Amino acid sequence: MVTPPLSLEEISKLGEKFYAEELKEKLEKTHLGQYAVVDVEQKKYSVSQDRLAAIEEAKKKFGEKLFYIVQIGSRQNPSVNYSAKKYAWIF
Repeated sequence: MVTPPLSLEEISKLGEKFYAEELKEKLEKTHLGQYAVVDVEQKKYSVSQDRLAAIEEAKKKFGEKLFYIVQIGSRQNPSVNYSAKKYAWIF
């Protein structure tokens, strides 16, 4: 049985929960200001200084999919990437 892909809303909710409960405290100690890209299905993540570099690294590790993206320590809204021609983000 094939599982349908997660919606943007589901990815956002799952990503926010995983980040807040599992990653925030740990990552803010050593990666403040960098970007965490989370694969919510596998509960794995990638961190980089640059948002696009973080997505590219996550794609190599976890495959072509949608990710939850947050700037570590930032109070700005996190986002989800999706393919337009290159990348676009929802804020």
